Amino acid sequence: MVFCDVLQGSRSPSMREVEGVLLPNHMRESIRTKLALVAAILLLPSLAHGQSSVLAVTNRTTYNVGSEVLMRLVQAPGASLTGNMVFSATVRYAGDSHAVYTTPASQVWTCPSGSATSSYSLLWKIPGEARTGRYEIDLLGYDRISGEILVKARDAGSFAVHRKLVKIERISLGKTFYVTGDHVECDIAVKNLTDQPLDGLQVEFSKRYWPWIAGPAQQAAASIVTLRKNLDLAPGAKQTIHSSDAAVAGKVSQPSIHQYGVVVWDRDRKNVLDIVFSKLVLIRPPGVTSPEPYPLQYTYPELSDVDTKDYRHFYPPGLDGGVIHFDSSHTMYMPGQNAAIHFSITNPGTVAWKQITADALLLDPDGKPIEKKLVASRWEISPGATPANESVTFALPAGPAGLYRAEVVLSDASGNTVAENNLELGVNPLPKSIMIFCAHEDDEGGWAGLIRAAIENHIPIHFVYFTGGDAGSCDLYYEHSCNPAEALNFGTLRMDETRAVLGHMGVPKDDIYFLGLPDGGSGEIWYHHPNPAHPYLSVLLASDHTPYPSVFEPNLPFARDSVVAAVKRLLKEFHPEVVVTAHPPSEGHIDHIVNNYFVVRALQEMVRAKELSTQSIKLYVDRIYNPKTIPWTPYHYSEHVLFVSGEVMALHQEAGWYYQSQGGNRAQGHLRDFNTLPRKIIYRQVLDWNEHQGWNSTP
Repeated sequence: MVFCDVLQGSRSPSMREVEGVLLPNHMRESIRTKLALVAAILLLPSLAHGQSSVLAVTNRTTYNVGSEVLMRLVQAPGASLTGNMVFSATVRYAGDSHAVYTTPASQVWTCPSGSATSSYSLLWKIPGEARTGRYEIDLLGYDRISGEILVKARDAGSFAVHRKLVKIERISLGKTFYVTGDHVECDIAVKNLTDQPLDGLQVEFSKRYWPWIAGPAQQAAASIVTLRKNLDLAPGAKQTIHSSDAAVAGKVSQPSIHQYGVVVWDRDRKNVLDIVFSKLVLIRPPGVTSPEPYPLQYTYPELSDVDTKDYRHFYPPGLDGGVIHFDSSHTMYMPGQNAAIHFSITNPGTVAWKQITADALLLDPDGKPIEKKLVASRWEISPGATPANESVTFALPAGPAGLYRAEVVLSDASGNTVAENNLELGVNPLPKSIMIFCAHEDDEGGWAGLIRAAIENHIPIHFVYFTGGDAGSCDLYYEHSCNPAEALNFGTLRMDETRAVLGHMGVPKDDIYFLGLPDGGSGEIWYHHPNPAHPYLSVLLASDHTPYPSVFEPNLPFARDSVVAAVKRLLKEFHPEVVVTAHPPSEGHIDHIVNNYFVVRALQEMVRAKELSTQSIKLYVDRIYNPKTIPWTPYHYSEHVLFVSGEVMALHQEAGWYYQSQGGNRAQGHLRDFNTLPRKIIYRQVLDWNEHQGWNSTP
């Protein structure tokens, strides 16, 4: 890989020279002329060497407004650029075709052959009023003598811009180990990152919580202590706050891990400007020192949870025998469908089996035989022989859904059973196409049966994730509170985990879409920021447009109308028969609640525009587990059961381990064996989703 250096600074009015590279006047004039046409040129087909020949690398992944973006160029692996080439750069707002900034003719980059290192050089001083979101870098490569364009590299690099108003620079506690009743001492440093005064800020200390998750927020409410009621910060000023009694270590039954948090609110305590969490501390009951707990990044919460036995018997006796092995790749069917059952038979013993009869049976949900087929008779199976591959096809009843079983029985000449095994078959009516909307990466888990049924039956299924999940365990992943760059990276990590999870379930990456909204920001977007001209400025990402790469819509504004429009585009593109969202309102997390609101609003607008009919789409929502605690909704529902085979639920359990940032390793430490995995998924269909408009327009 060859690194490229920048040329800047003049030696004479007629020519510039840096490390022996000379730029004649006629080339500088040529560059000046062509820079004005960069955006248009970059829309032309690729020239020689192509887009991948050179990469633009910035010194950060995201920048606060007013910062300087530094860049260096890297020759891509396998590229062969001429040594007579220099580059100019253009910065575009992702999704736009026109440039927001073009480097002046006095600044170009070069790729000297054989250069092993390079330094960063100024690309762009971001204006204070710049839009937040993702920006892309386009490059034009010129022959340094003739000025002829040789390389056009569109989107050779990218970076994000955020707007962070306040930063909690430090939260430190008096100690790490507390006994119930101890007073908690803390020091906090808060800084104004802007060039404008900030008045009336509120600084609060409490147990760890996210303000947008109802349950934890309610539990933490009693612990909130206001450290500063009306904090005024001059431009760039920093204020240090000390409290010797910010909290009292709570009562615990055994040693437990805790965290505390600091939240800075605006004057009206409406918008969170920054939130950070303390280091982990240990609280013990008086005189009790064990068992020592482990944080979430460890597989087991305590040493006593280490399991060395149960995992060896994941399958019950018989299912994991060494005689009959089923192909479990297709266990979800529709009523009336033909079920092709594939299996292999082997003799694991030392004595040959003679006069063996192999029968296959289809059993109904009550265990009663529906159909029996002879697979083989007078069969001799030698020990250690190559497994015999067999198959049988059953016509499933066109009647009720349920959990059926295909059973294979081997018997000898006397009718004694030599071996038997069975395969569960989940049989359910299935739609022709599906689109699942999730608030966060890991919210699809409740639909594992439907997902796998779609994959096994070649039913189109697509996934849309509203947020990047940037807040969920971000501080645990980095072991400190996250800045915008870390939150952005963590959201990208969670997207990668989702691709791995769904990939394990058989879903192609191309069928997964991310909108990149801020974790915890859906409520603000829905209730208070309908207009794209006034989007919501998120807390951790510190952006009001999605800063993520590889999202459905680059720089999607954090505004209700923009999100609803994106949902409508997805629905129009794929025309799903079934749309899946969270329950309205779902339990706990504001993103789950508003997930449903975005989708229903999009569907309702499409009905009014005659772009779909209420009969063409069914709306499914997940089950609510405690209806008495869920706020009222005006809808009517019908409840349904999806029957899921044990093999699918085992696959789903494995898939969840890929969510390592969300306690996946902890889930693996709590492995559920085959018999304890659920076989039913209860869900609801919203019958009158096109009615009752406006009932959820206020918090």
